Amino acid sequence: MKIQLYNVFVEPFKIAFSKEPIILIPLFISILLTIIFDIIGQFGPVAYFVSVMLTGIFNTFFYAWTTILYNEFKEHEKADMRDSFARIKKLFLDITILSIFVGFLISIGFMAFVIPGIILALFLIFSPCVFVVEDVSLADSIRKSFSFVFKAEHFFQILIVLVAIFLLGLIPYIGVYISTLLEFLWLPYLYVYYHDNNQVVAPQKPQVKENKQD
Repeated sequence: MKIQLYNVFVEPFKIAFSKEPIILIPLFISILLTIIFDIIGQFGPVAYFVSVMLTGIFNTFFYAWTTILYNEFKEHEKADMRDSFARIKKLFLDITILSIFVGFLISIGFMAFVIPGIILALFLIFSPCVFVVEDVSLADSIRKSFSFVFKAEHFFQILIVLVAIFLLGLIPYIGVYISTLLEFLWLPYLYVYYHDNNQVVAPQKPQVKENKQD
């Protein structure tokens, strides 16, 4: 299914702010923890390193939780906070491992050259979404994230969404919070509604037997 950018930019706001506001809860918790970890990071290099690591892990956790809520809403037109939290809590260790691995790869890419880091970030961005939606291994979630992003009908639309998030994130003081908001609203929605298993198959028209007249 080809990604419709208008839907990606608009529909998540309708869902989260009108139809199912509990989808915003992981986002608000994530922003609150980011502020706390930013304050902790001011106490020295070690504190800064630990705060960055914890921010990355918890943001990935809440990002995956948001994906589960979107998926429940898509399937049942209702997201269940208790069930979704019980499920994401069981996956915390796996998501932590995925977050550390993904963060390590992206950091290596940026240390080598900026472009490999950007490509790796683009390649890995949906791996937490794949992991919680499709119930696959960590390795398969990375592979499927790559396949999803680099499909011919997906790549440029996803790139436009990520560039929009990046540019809005450059706004002084509030940019980081805007980019976090958009990342949590747009990216899980994008994967849940446009990954391969959600393709709509057009119903076949029933064959009508013609009565031949002699």
